[in-house]
Parts: sequence; structure tokens; C-alpha cells
Amino acid sequence: MSSGQVFRWEETEQDKWLGVDGAHWFRVDAKDPRQLRVESNAGELEFRRLFRLDEDLAKHLKVIRKSGPELVPYIALLPGLRVMKPSSVVEETFCFLCTPNNNLARILTMVRALSTYGEMLTGVQAHKFPTVVRIAQIDEQDLRAKGFGYRAQTIPSIARQIVERGGEQWLTNLQSAIYKEAHDELLSIKGIGPKLADCICLFALHHTEAVPVDTHLWQAAKRLYFPDWTGKSLTGLRYRQIGDHFRDRFGKLAGWAHQYLFYDNLKNWRTYRKG
Repeated sequence: MSSGQVFRWEETEQDKWLGVDGAHWFRVDAKDPRQLRVESNAGELEFRRLFRLDEDLAKHLKVIRKSGPELVPYIALLPGLRVMKPSSVVEETFCFLCTPNNNLARILTMVRALSTYGEMLTGVQAHKFPTVVRIAQIDEQDLRAKGFGYRAQTIPSIARQIVERGGEQWLTNLQSAIYKEAHDELLSIKGIGPKLADCICLFALHHTEAVPVDTHLWQAAKRLYFPDWTGKSLTGLRYRQIGDHFRDRFGKLAGWAHQYLFYDNLKNWRTYRKG
């Protein structure tokens, strides 16, 4: 929940979490490492789907370790990390639209503010995420007053462009498109660049071959795969080369492999910088 994949979860006390996923909310008690205790308005199937608990993690990791033995120590440091599978394509898309040039604390604040435009959920003090149509109607000044900065203009603008293309159904249809087509369609929206398109592809559309290249993956990729790029900037060409490198090595598990490097660098970037 804290690995940069979802932004509607908070640790209410040590080892106890409250989260929202689409129309569902979950209270999770993880104090006992042998089992999770979950209270929710959803069934067990929805919880298992969100965390991909029915996918064979050991099998995935066997493939990743074989294709990329250099990732073995990172996997060992992050046991149990999975690429999540959120249920709401709209929620996940617009949460990631809050992330560019931002830190985690501010992202969470913005996501929480954006969620208040949705209806209240029954049984918990939280909101269901607003629809694309509702986001398209939000006044820019309202979001500016809530500290969204330039995103106060881009978020409603992107929502209006999605509505013009067919709204939530258009986004949902991209889940069944091939990755490249989905990525290109997202790039056709003014305000969405390659990295945001890959975040949406991986976490909202579930195209697991997507590889978002942000600052952390850029640093990790230079360290492990492209040391000759040290001191150079991330260009469009280098962005594509990194993504293609992961897809060539890991195929449909490229996004999974990426997540281990991303989260490790997120946690340890100060150490790597000193090194």
C-alpha cells in the first residue's frame, strides 16, 4: 500500500490500514503475520483480486530471477511485494494525474481532496471517487484553493478530453487493447506524457508490460543497465530504451520487475546517492 501503486490507503495505527478501492473499502489488521483480518463492504474475492493473491507469486519471481539475476537482492529485500490490481480505472487514472512533480505527502492530500467530489461510502468515513463527468465539471479555482497548483487546470481538462472520447467506457476499453495501442491512445490526450501513460497502463489498465520511468527507475536503470548514461538526462529515446530493455528481458512481467527497482530506490535513494 505504500509502494507508489495506490494512494487511498492510510495506516490508522501500527499494522492497521484503512483503504478504498472503487466502491469498496477495507479495514485490514496485519498485526499477525500469519493471517490478515479484513473488515469490508466487499467479499474476499475483491480483496484477493486487489492484491493478486490468486496469482502465483513464486512462479512470477522464478521467471524474473532467471531473466534478471541482478534483481535477486532487491526481491529479497521486498518480500511479498506484488503489482496490485485496482478495480476502478477512473480512480487510479486520476490519482496518478496528481503525481507529476510531486511528493508523496502532497499527492495523498490532493487525492483525498479530489475524492471529496464523490459520494460518501456507507460504513466508513470515506468517499467513493468521483466520476469522470464530475471531475470534468470541477472549477479550476476550487482546485487551486486546495493547493493543486497547475494540476487544477490539467486534471479537469484531461477529464473533459476523456468524456469527449466516451468517458469511463473509453478508459475501460483500453484494458482490452494491446499495451502499445493503449499507450498511444493515452498520449493523444493533452497533458498526458509517456510516464503518466505508462503509470495508467500498468496500474489502471493492468498492462503488466508497462514500465513507468520516473526519477527512481531512471536512477536504478543507470546504476544497473546503462552506466554510460551517468550524468546524462532522461530523453524520450532513453525512456523508450529503458522500457524496451525491461520488456525484452521480462516480457509481461516487465512491470513487476520494474516495481522492485522503483520501490527499492524510493526507499534507499539517499544511500545510493552517497555511494
